[in-house]
Amino acid sequence: YRFPAQRKPFRHQYAAWRTLADHENPQSVLVTSGTGSGKTECFLFPILSDLTRQVEAQEGALEGVQALMLYPLNALIESQKLRLSAWTRPLNGKVRYALYNGDMEKSVPASQKQAERERVLDRETLRQSPPPVLVTNITMLEYMLARIEDQPIIEKSKGKLKWIVLDEAHSLVGAAAAEIALLLRRVLLAFDVRPEEVHFVATSATIGEGPDILERLKAFLAEIGGIPDAQVHVIEGDRQLPGRPS
Repeated sequence: YRFPAQRKPFRHQYAAWRTLADHENPQSVLVTSGTGSGKTECFLFPILSDLTRQVEAQEGALEGVQALMLYPLNALIESQKLRLSAWTRPLNGKVRYALYNGDMEKSVPASQKQAERERVLDRETLRQSPPPVLVTNITMLEYMLARIEDQPIIEKSKGKLKWIVLDEAHSLVGAAAAEIALLLRRVLLAFDVRPEEVHFVATSATIGEGPDILERLKAFLAEIGGIPDAQVHVIEGDRQLPGRPS
């Protein structure tokens, strides 16, 4: 998972990084590109860059959820573990993350926590000291808003939420889209932030081409997040295949 300084990003990654770098006037993006084209790096680099700058300006670990990453399947949540650990481990526990699904243990031994300082392994620690990056699914997020035991996560994160990521956005159609839109409004109220203060990021497999498709995608994310269309940018990734020699 190393990303050497001399490596050049893909065009859609660079466009996403530039757009999401504006923290005074947060912008939102919908990245549509093929499978395996590096969509995760489009939002994970700006998020970790933001958190790392905060660590450099203060002492101690960051506490409170700043980035909420929503995945439709537990397998997709687990797939982020190696990447997140590789990129946050060098920060010695100052930037942590949690994979919050039904498999998370209630508590784990202190020795296990010490061995993985970059990752919150149990619900007990998650509630005592919420990490800045929380990877979860829609069901667990619903539970978190409703469960009394999880209220400390929200209380210690109030006013801090700056990133909401929706992976596999093309699966959100019809009732599912309406449900996630209403859920995110409840999330913003609970975390005490306004929509215009948050970077909304959605990733999707390639859906189609043409200005009509792009405008519809922009309107989709704007309605999901409750933000103006002008605050949303659709970024496309296209494969460039080499020409065959004559």
